[in-house]
Amino acid sequence: MAGFAAVAPPLPVAGLFTYAVPPALAGRVRPGVRVLVPFGGRTLRAMCVGLPDAAPDGVAVKPLISVLEDEPLCGPDILQLAGWVATGTGCSWGEALDAALPPAVKRGRPAATIEEAVLKGDPRAAKPAVDTLQEKREKQARTLRILADRGGVLPVRELMNLAHVSRSPVESLQAAGLIELRRARAVRDPLLARTVTRRQPHLLNAGQRAVHDRIVAALAAGAHKTFLLHGVTGSGKTEVYLQVLARVVAGGRQGIVLVPEIALTPQTVQRFRERFERVAVLHSHLTDAERAEQWRAIRRGEADVVVGARSAVFAPVPRLGLIVLDEEHETTFKQQNVPRYHARDVAVERARIAGAVTLLGTATPSLETWFRAHEGEYERLVLPERVAGGRTPEVVMVDLTIEERRGGFSFLSDPLRAHMEDALARKGQVLLFLNRRGWASVLLCRTCRTALRCPHCEVSMTLHRRIHRVLCHYCGHEQPPPSVCPTCGGPLAPLGYGTEKVEEEVRQKFLHASVARMDSDTMSGRGAHESTLAGFAAGRTQVLIGTQMIAKGLDFPNVTLVGVICADSALFLPDYRAAERTFQLLAQVTGRTGRGPKGGRVVVQAFNPRHFSITLGVAQDFEAFARHELPLRQEAGYPPFTRLVRIITQAPGAADASARCTEIALELRRDTGLPGVVVLGPAAAPIPRINKQYRFHVVCKCANDGAVSAVLGRLAGHTAPSKKARVLIDVDPVGML
Repeated sequence: MAGFAAVAPPLPVAGLFTYAVPPALAGRVRPGVRVLVPFGGRTLRAMCVGLPDAAPDGVAVKPLISVLEDEPLCGPDILQLAGWVATGTGCSWGEALDAALPPAVKRGRPAATIEEAVLKGDPRAAKPAVDTLQEKREKQARTLRILADRGGVLPVRELMNLAHVSRSPVESLQAAGLIELRRARAVRDPLLARTVTRRQPHLLNAGQRAVHDRIVAALAAGAHKTFLLHGVTGSGKTEVYLQVLARVVAGGRQGIVLVPEIALTPQTVQRFRERFERVAVLHSHLTDAERAEQWRAIRRGEADVVVGARSAVFAPVPRLGLIVLDEEHETTFKQQNVPRYHARDVAVERARIAGAVTLLGTATPSLETWFRAHEGEYERLVLPERVAGGRTPEVVMVDLTIEERRGGFSFLSDPLRAHMEDALARKGQVLLFLNRRGWASVLLCRTCRTALRCPHCEVSMTLHRRIHRVLCHYCGHEQPPPSVCPTCGGPLAPLGYGTEKVEEEVRQKFLHASVARMDSDTMSGRGAHESTLAGFAAGRTQVLIGTQMIAKGLDFPNVTLVGVICADSALFLPDYRAAERTFQLLAQVTGRTGRGPKGGRVVVQAFNPRHFSITLGVAQDFEAFARHELPLRQEAGYPPFTRLVRIITQAPGAADASARCTEIALELRRDTGLPGVVVLGPAAAPIPRINKQYRFHVVCKCANDGAVSAVLGRLAGHTAPSKKARVLIDVDPVGML
């Protein structure tokens, strides 16, 4: 044999595995290439991460079978970064590396075509077939309806993701003659195909210039540095990003720009393409072939700037100089599947490895980032004023408890309607924000007072009236709305508001206004975000209704009114971050208006309009919010004063999930427990059942990073999946439901 290879399989298994390198493969096996190896009675693709001089003592090694690439897919920096992710999140090194590579790259060279599902017949005539399938073939019915709703043609992989199904229901629909599967040419990402006009940099004001020069000085020093760019909404943070990146590119290095929402990508890409010739894009609406094409171009050094969502933090740029994380406070930067990393923390570590600069930009910092800046770990830079004549908007508060007492109560209150009429009469545009989709949030029985619940989850189902379905927003289950209560036969009444109902009411009360809606129901189709935002930017849409995807990052100077339909809708969830999220959303959505010469106004409706997170949110007073919230966090022992590790067990039976969770809690408390760790639980999760799986959890409050490592070390070997229960580890969770 010609030596040994240490490989990391993409499986939840601890440690590395050593294989012998056959003489015929000597020289081809290198760190960063994948190899085919025998593993547990099967063959497996695994990443080579090292070339040890010898095999572990007493271990009989097998020879690896073949080498899958001539050149490494992962450079030393990505290998090191993935190892750090694995250590910090409790997954295996191979699982972390698997997440760093696009699917088509892992499969080999992608074809120039993609597989599409095509509905046979007119999409408008698909309803009878959906209704027929609904009774016994729920997944097929859901898949067919979504395909019809999206115009009858979708890439198969996108259709499977939207419908929460495997490939089997798609093939069953094909066998039934309802759809056909075909190969289609993989087109280039439309965000990069558009023609743009090159624009010159704007003149920076004094505050922007000071921030720019401080960051450039850090770049020139050549050492790693992390900045928190704390700028109020409309303060010109993006222009600072652009001009700092220009200095990075001029110096022969590259930058990565991470955005939290796919809705922000079209506008962000356009801004960066107006300044830079070589821009690559990585986001979830790319096909596998498109993502692989972009990834390979980046790896060849053909992109100066990479724009994308959280996974773009692993983009294989060879000369990294700067990582920008825009809207750093956003929870969408946290990956909810293995590996459960936070892109903010990975960005900081990747920049450290590369000797690069990290720039965390936001108007509403997460309290963790704020605390790190206060403690000196990050350097805080401030932009306290708006640019280009932007003015702080006027705020109008509406108490919904008073509105409820009036006849004909509507979440589109009289004050909000009056201000909408005024804004539209003055040729301004209106944003209406409600972080809840659907038509009614619950169907409640008037007799037994029972809400219609998902049969697979312990949550209420949401009525979506346009498609005449009730949906579970957790597992994807859907069904026609029952005519009577399934428990007692009593009448059902829709309660609560969603964006669909707001849209309907706006169309009824403003007959001559052009209206559009942005939520996950309307924005799933390819190009939907771009076309909707383009219509709004051009003035073709006067009223835009949406969820959190319209609440941040978007810049439309003609927006003169923002209406917040229900500001405290998420305030009383069983989550210690509820007040922080309420503050952030309100501060962000308030910042969408007042950016142009017409000024702006915000109408905030709430049942408790005097709650501090609401009053300070609309005032965009982050420092006052932090002064109020941080002592509450410290008293309760929550981040940023501790770190959390949440361990969730789930199983089809409640007893199995509870028993496994109890075992883990006992293990964590064994031998008087762990220093600096407080173990809470076991207990049922706030949502005790999702998708037919009962859920229990243990939460560890850890005093420091060492305590987190101790918890993960104690859990090693105790979290392997079994036939009875699965165990999920979430370090620094952003949600507790």
